[in-house]
Amino acid sequence: MADSTSFNPLVAKGPVVVVGARPPREKSRAKRAGGYFAWIGLMAGGVAVIAPLSHFTLQEAETLMLLQADDAAAARALEQDWSHSASPDYVETLSELGLRIPVVDTGSAYVAAKRATQLDPSRASAWATLAYLETKRASGKVNSAALDALTKSMDACPLCSEELIGWRLNFVLSNWASVPEPLRRRAFEHADLLRWIGSNAEFLAEMRIKARQSGIPFDAYRAAVNTPARTWDIGPAPQSKAAKAAQTT
Repeated sequence: MADSTSFNPLVAKGPVVVVGARPPREKSRAKRAGGYFAWIGLMAGGVAVIAPLSHFTLQEAETLMLLQADDAAAARALEQDWSHSASPDYVETLSELGLRIPVVDTGSAYVAAKRATQLDPSRASAWATLAYLETKRASGKVNSAALDALTKSMDACPLCSEELIGWRLNFVLSNWASVPEPLRRRAFEHADLLRWIGSNAEFLAEMRIKARQSGIPFDAYRAAVNTPARTWDIGPAPQSKAAKAAQTT
């Protein structure tokens, strides 16, 4: 660095010229436009990703609010135009509320359950609702549409819900003469799970009494179920033996 005592202030005041340096180029209009379009593309891509997530979040919020609605709010929601809803959760909730409000709205409940199964064929509870409503629409007679809905409910959720398993068993027993043999046996096969989980002893006892009063061989059907576990398989003694066997291996 130059000594400050020999620094010439007159030279410092003059213009500074850097030899050999090129002046910065101004971007062409085409390049600037390209940059703008690139940013627009990135922003559009971000919106395309965020928009579906925001829509999904909004649908979930609407469903949550509907679950917390009182009877009056539920009735108002059923009166709205939700026929084009893309949320199976929302329309299935509407269907359930249609059957729970003081003035039952079976028409809206039926349409909402139909919409739910169209959007998501794995909606076992919605299929069960349709089985019930199809029977009700046919003046209490189980028709082919009701049997189809019952079958699809069993296909979608054989063992995933204690409440649904119990409802289907009760439905089959209540309409025994109209239910084909394969569906009878499936209902008993699924209901056999209720013996091993939950507090279902009272419910199964009630179903047994109901069946016997209608001349249905409840015990014979239950005994015919090919269950991998019996009461003696899950008691304390077999479990202790299994633990000891595991320790010796």
